Amino acid sequence: MHRAPTLWHWVIAGLVVSLAGVGYDVARAMPQRTLTGAMRQITHAATPTPSAGARATTAVQAAVLLQLHDCSGNLRMLHVLHRGSIARHIQLAVIWYVGPVSDSTHIRAALPSWTGTIPLRAAPSAVVQQFASLGHTTTPALLVLDQDGRVRFTTQSPRSSREVAGLRRIIEGLTWIEEL
Repeated sequence: MHRAPTLWHWVIAGLVVSLAGVGYDVARAMPQRTLTGAMRQITHAATPTPSAGARATTAVQAAVLLQLHDCSGNLRMLHVLHRGSIARHIQLAVIWYVGPVSDSTHIRAALPSWTGTIPLRAAPSAVVQQFASLGHTTTPALLVLDQDGRVRFTTQSPRSSREVAGLRRIIEGLTWIEEL
């Protein structure tokens, strides 16, 4: 024999559905555990939803991990990202920083003016750990994703003008494939 659902059954079902919705919202708001997940979280929050059939972006996404003491002259990679065709093909999606929240104001003031619209965020510990697992235990470091959100390239900041020129060539080589 089958009994009809009582009011209590409906109340419990409603609570279960509500809790599931809360759980979903909490999972979306949690810091991502991967570099690509953390970047997607920022780029999706910062960009409008594309129209049907359109790509989310035509630019390759990049991120920089730095700390306050890097801003005294070790930001050559930012200058590379802002030059010529590279600026058209690579979008700096986020600048992550390591250090206290109070550093953010000083970092923003020391960054080039063109980065004023780029989100500046405290680096989640999972992001710092993943950079370290890729061999980047010092800052600044650059991360470049391809259009499918896969890690395409990571590097430390160049130390010489020769390394800057090499970095520019590498990044230009990464972007021409994306134009297909």
